Amino acid sequence: MSTIAVDVGGTFTDLIVSDDEGKISLFKAPTVPESPTEGVFAALALAVDHYGVPLRELLKGTEALSHGTTVATNAVLTGDCAKTGLMINHGYEDLLTIGLGSKGKPAEDMFRSHMAYPEPFIPRYLTMGIRGRINAEGGVETPLNEDDVREGARQLKKWNVEAVAVSVLWSPANASHEQRIAEILEEEMPGIPYSLGSDVNPVIREYERTSTTALDAAIKPFLSKYALDLESRLKESGYEGELLMVNSNGGVMRADELARLPIYSIKSGPSMGPAAGLALSQREGQGDNVLVCDMGGTSFDASLVTEGRIASTTVNQVGPFHYNLPCVEVNSIGAGGGSIARVDSGGLVHVGPSSAGANPGPACYGLGGDEPTVTDANVVLGYLNPDYFLAGAMKIDPTQSERVIKEKVADPMGTDVIQGASLVYAVVNQNMVKGLEEVSIRRGIDPREYILVAGGGAGAAHIVPIAQELGIDKVLVPHMAAGLCAFGTLFGEVMFQRARGLITETSAFDFDGVNSILESLEQEGQDFLSRASIPPEMRRLEFSIAARYTYQVFEIEVLLPWNRVTPERLPELIELFHQTHNSRYGLDVDNPVECVNWVVKAVGTRPQIRLEEREPATGDVDSAVKGRRPVYFIEDRDFVDTTIYAGEKLGPGHTVSGPAVVEEPQTTIVLPKGHRATVTSLKNYLLEPQ
Repeated sequence: MSTIAVDVGGTFTDLIVSDDEGKISLFKAPTVPESPTEGVFAALALAVDHYGVPLRELLKGTEALSHGTTVATNAVLTGDCAKTGLMINHGYEDLLTIGLGSKGKPAEDMFRSHMAYPEPFIPRYLTMGIRGRINAEGGVETPLNEDDVREGARQLKKWNVEAVAVSVLWSPANASHEQRIAEILEEEMPGIPYSLGSDVNPVIREYERTSTTALDAAIKPFLSKYALDLESRLKESGYEGELLMVNSNGGVMRADELARLPIYSIKSGPSMGPAAGLALSQREGQGDNVLVCDMGGTSFDASLVTEGRIASTTVNQVGPFHYNLPCVEVNSIGAGGGSIARVDSGGLVHVGPSSAGANPGPACYGLGGDEPTVTDANVVLGYLNPDYFLAGAMKIDPTQSERVIKEKVADPMGTDVIQGASLVYAVVNQNMVKGLEEVSIRRGIDPREYILVAGGGAGAAHIVPIAQELGIDKVLVPHMAAGLCAFGTLFGEVMFQRARGLITETSAFDFDGVNSILESLEQEGQDFLSRASIPPEMRRLEFSIAARYTYQVFEIEVLLPWNRVTPERLPELIELFHQTHNSRYGLDVDNPVECVNWVVKAVGTRPQIRLEEREPATGDVDSAVKGRRPVYFIEDRDFVDTTIYAGEKLGPGHTVSGPAVVEEPQTTIVLPKGHRATVTSLKNYLLEPQ
């Protein structure tokens, strides 16, 4: 029986097949943005050709099929969402318009008065104010005005909305008003999907909860249809198991579970990168401290694993829109192979965030692209072999790369094509260094104490200068680097995270209220695992709190070693918070601790994926030499006659010394002088300074 993992990216759809013997094969097909299912089946067709079996036979012999996607993220970023209405308390209709009050921009932009105020995610005219009020203690301050609800529903129906978000004040304390609104919506707008704040994310902060609910509702019609249609088509084609969808927690859920709460699919694709990096580092004996990066065609994703624990956060943003679900912390920037380079009026080179994407793609693809990209620069500099791109399956035209680099970069700067391409290369490297610093140095983490796992089809051509800039001595380039997130999906556990809000101070702790919420969360976690058919012996529940010192604005996560809080355990909870705060900020204070949100993570263990260990290489490393070609190295500021190695002919124990280029079917490793790459028993590459 095999296991299949799919990752639908902005440029390519990656599909990995792992068989019982631990052999893993990667297949890449162009993503079809208007119909992602077609990209999935195009990748399956490549697997069918490779194995020489019918699709039905391949799928029937598949034990598990997991699927991650950027479909939801891209829908929000491009505005390709359902027309959505919002029902909220009367007097709070401008909540999404006001947002966080800082124009939705970084702090350095807050005082630029000429900037336009961002449009709210749901237009003001589609926002219905409903009279009725729940107070902070969960009491009914003002009864729900059902006439307002019915009138609002009829108005939204007249405006042809395709989904409705419902978010009223203090629904985490008492959801009765939202539940009644839902009943009325089913009567007045049958068949129109809706999302309730008390279902989607029952925690404090009305703006973030409302924004999260609005995003969930807006992507629900399309994402739900996509997930369920994909599952149906797979079953028609012979797949007999459950389709598991990757979520933003770094785990997987059944397709119908994700269809119910599609907000968990935002950033689901890159969430599996850390799992892949950790699994590879552990199996290569390189420890539990891992920096992970993935440079694909559209973006560069950076994440951190410390002592085996993947960093997570509840402060999230997609485009200008905020949401506060627990997610794997991934810093995504527009720095991929398809990122477009430009020269500003001052003569400075910028790279990204806009991308050529899958269509038309970089100029060298010959599909009509007319903008200079990172891939075009890499072709000009000799890093990429025009005759061996994607193992020769896709021919690229270096003359087109030279043309667009000359016209759009070199000529505006008054320099030659090589200088222009090298500047594009250097600038995108610095962008990626900043992306890695954001998840390490800016969090008080010394990256020199971590191994760097470099994924993505484009990453290995850039990773050595990036590691040098950060002072990192060890870099692991996986054999499956070009499908890192799909590879991580093989290791993903069945997982769901749920939070509930209840504010209580340790100086006057609400034991009854807290334990009631913990009991409710525990039941939700067990119910989720039961629906996923996880046997009791393969389940675990992890509890944590989001807490802060009194008068602080934001919370930090603290793991709880138990599922209930008693008077005897309260001092330990306080001490755990002090220790966590000290480890993150270097101090703790003698203030009461304010507990804000209570969280459960329900985890179902999946069978471990076996990785094939290969026998040590018998032939000499020279037998893998394909030839030589001039390659540009930044350190030399010139082309250097460089040895080119065929990656498929390198085996465990082989060591390649720079300057060298290793050409794998789906990635290319560029080794400057003074560095070496050693092939491991799992056919990964360990890069180190000589």
